[in-house]
Amino acid sequence: MLKNGIVYKALVRFSVIDSTQIVRTATEKHGLSPISAVALGRLLTGAALMIPWLSEKETLTYIIEGSNQIKYIASQAKSDGTVRGYVIPKIVETMTNELGKFDLKKAIGRGTLKVVRDLNLKTPYVTPVELVSGEIAEDLAHYFAVSEQLPTAIALGVLVDKNGIKKAGGIVIQILDKNLPESDILEIEKKFKEVTPISKFLENNTVEDAVKHIFGDKIEKIEERKVEFKCNCSYQKAVESLKLLKVDELKEMLNEGKAEVECKWCSTKYYIEKEDIEKILEEKEEK
Repeated sequence: MLKNGIVYKALVRFSVIDSTQIVRTATEKHGLSPISAVALGRLLTGAALMIPWLSEKETLTYIIEGSNQIKYIASQAKSDGTVRGYVIPKIVETMTNELGKFDLKKAIGRGTLKVVRDLNLKTPYVTPVELVSGEIAEDLAHYFAVSEQLPTAIALGVLVDKNGIKKAGGIVIQILDKNLPESDILEIEKKFKEVTPISKFLENNTVEDAVKHIFGDKIEKIEERKVEFKCNCSYQKAVESLKLLKVDELKEMLNEGKAEVECKWCSTKYYIEKEDIEKILEEKEEK
């Protein structure tokens, strides 16, 4: 469940989510190793937090390209309250830091964060920035500060135990007006630190508890919405993807009797019937 709203006379906005089920679903669908699940889970949570502020029909995509074991992470959020994402590779050997915690910075290495805003126009807006940490929350905060000039505090967390994803969540706070008094900023920073790590806080508290702890009686508007992991892939889209193949590749599939197409976003497999392959092949040979 996600809660969002405005505080301090609309000078500040916030969004907070318990993304446990979203991350569990993604982990199960893709069959992820623990550190891959943490990486994708954090980026999915980061995208989900933005949903209340997306315009109608807008799609937001975060892409992280790494240089170490984790090569690629993508998460996508839509204004309809759905998120999806994937990570390459799915299975990565666990890396830990001196505290025994997952070391995402080491697993991802150097790289870039690309933010893609698709407003349903001809060309999406793509903004690349260098990774400053690899911990993902800091990288997103850096993007907002540099590219959108929005002072932003973000916390993203995924707790894993022997049974899988134990808890996941995130919170983002953005200062919309720089006229906010310094004393208020310091108070927000102090309270923000008290609810982080956010996944740990959400083990025994709700998202509303987090909001009330930070802002108290400064809350002016708060809304609630459901966010879920949901992909818009389909059998027909899988069939359409075969049109990108060459004639020889289609003929080889025909000899085998069918084709298998796997959606990168959710790992759903579609088995394309022989008749559909023949139809695509005929169209290509007629051209």
